[in-house]
Amino acid sequence: MKPKNSINTILDALAAQQRQGETSLIVTIAPSLIQDAMNALRDYRKLFAPVIPDVTDTAPIYAAYERMRQANAPQPTILLLVECQAMEEFREALDRMPMRKSSEWRSLDDDDFWERYLHGKDDAKTSE
Repeated sequence: MKPKNSINTILDALAAQQRQGETSLIVTIAPSLIQDAMNALRDYRKLFAPVIPDVTDTAPIYAAYERMRQANAPQPTILLLVECQAMEEFREALDRMPMRKSSEWRSLDDDDFWERYLHGKDDAKTSE
């Protein structure tokens, strides 16, 4: 999926998904739009996940998103895949991401998940 390069394009893509009855709201964005997305999507729970095409294993990302979405079913949750072309851009995208309250991280406090995510290994839990 090609990253969206403006906040209006992101909002249009999400609105189209909602009109189609999608319950999983997922959009790919450019790293420079992280803060704009945070501002424009204040009423939604958001999961930002930096990815490098053809390098990052997205299965653990989707699994974490589904757990987060199901745990907070009444409130819409959006997965924003932050597409990066190189590892340095990946690191810069991580640095720009807002810090979370520790209480919000508890549901994703899984060292094995993050080890698999950061090293691109399969998440055995997603095949259940």
